[in-house]
Amino acid sequence: MPQFGWTVDLRRCVGCHACAIACKAEMNTDPVGSPLPLRNGRALQVNYRAVLSVERGSFPNLSKVFVTSSCNHCAAPACLPSCPVGAITRDSSTGLVRLDSNACVGCRNCEWACPYGAPQFNDRTGKVEKCTGCAHRLAEGLAPACVTTCPTGALQFTLDHRPGASSPPEGFADPAYTRPSIRFLPP
Repeated sequence: MPQFGWTVDLRRCVGCHACAIACKAEMNTDPVGSPLPLRNGRALQVNYRAVLSVERGSFPNLSKVFVTSSCNHCAAPACLPSCPVGAITRDSSTGLVRLDSNACVGCRNCEWACPYGAPQFNDRTGKVEKCTGCAHRLAEGLAPACVTTCPTGALQFTLDHRPGASSPPEGFADPAYTRPSIRFLPP
């Protein structure tokens, strides 16, 4: 079966957040307006892609690495068996992990099961959402919006992902658990 996957070159990511902004614009995720709504001091927003800042080393040899992160469309997704209503499936033609919002009951089991924080609860709709891998763009022969927007080429995708040598950043969940379709090139 083909498997959608990401390659993240940690040497090239400069933390510009262009990928996250492109994703938000492409997928029209909440909030769609300004000001940012808050509840109990917490921002009510959904971000399918985020850029994390990871500090490494110890004084005086400190460094910072930026890591773009979204759903890893795992080969063995922890979210899939956690869904009691079958709203999460894997597409047999791409390997993308899909979430059917019409079937989702908002129980949040998938959110809690995912070690990468990909499924996110939308307070407005009462349902969970996640990265789609821009399946609508792939169907048109286009790359995901986050990939086309990355100014440094740090983020790439493939429909023929094969696990290989990877240098996950510190704090990344054990890949043996879900077999994430992501490969990190070392900083």
